[in-house]
Amino acid sequence: MREQPIGEAVEDDAWPASDVMWPPEKEIEVSEAHASLVKAVAGSRGVRYFTAFIIAIPSDTCLGDVQMAIDEAAGEACGILLTQHVTGRDAATGEPVLTEEATRPFKFPCGEGVAKAISVFCSKLKMAGIFA
Repeated sequence: MREQPIGEAVEDDAWPASDVMWPPEKEIEVSEAHASLVKAVAGSRGVRYFTAFIIAIPSDTCLGDVQMAIDEAAGEACGILLTQHVTGRDAATGEPVLTEEATRPFKFPCGEGVAKAISVFCSKLKMAGIFA
């Protein structure tokens, strides 16, 4: 399927397979942020942390949680993607054992707010092959 030029009509069910969305981001305390993200922005002043879960539009599947550190004064953002995978079963209860994985922190210039930073970060994840 080709991408539609701006101004050309697109049917609602014609979303490209790589499109993602997220509900409004939520600000979190530094204590709630992943340690690798906090370490990546150590020394910056006035950093605010945000989280949002990313959804693949065509399948309505959660792809993971994005955490963003935004330094508005410096015009920089830093993000990680957190995912959970079933890695086994608890022998006593039979419940699945979940393991959390995080991408390495990725810094980039962004002075246009949290939503723009998440959008840019998701584009970077797509280019890296993490999102299809």
